[in-house]
Amino acid sequence: MRPRCIERYLQRRAAAKSKPVSGLESPKEHNAFFVDLSDRESEALLLILFINATREGPSATMVNAWRRGDVETLNRILWESFQDFPSLARRLIDMRNQNWLPKIDAYLLSGQRYFVVVGAGHMGGPNGLLALLKARRCKIEQL
Repeated sequence: MRPRCIERYLQRRAAAKSKPVSGLESPKEHNAFFVDLSDRESEALLLILFINATREGPSATMVNAWRRGDVETLNRILWESFQDFPSLARRLIDMRNQNWLPKIDAYLLSGQRYFVVVGAGHMGGPNGLLALLKARRCKIEQL
């Protein structure tokens, strides 16, 4: 399933159960990460997007890692796609993870139940959400 398909599926399920849906960032905040890119970063992003768009779909390695919940392999694949432009990955992944933490912290402290959905690329690695939450002494349990 493609990310947008998953997103639409989850939104339909939430609507069917009258559950509110919001984002970890507003559209304006999301778009801000594309503003002020250097010329080199803008070109790199276009190249990465075009190269990925020409592929038939995710690799078997990526699909198998996703099915196993192997966030470290997914993280490695993500960072390999940005290997020539690590500053772009830091901007699009790591910085956003840091920006989301206060909202996730508020969810955790609210006493209510939340279902938080992010792309798999945001989960693994030393700056991934799982590591950041573990550093905050959150108990992480893979289901």
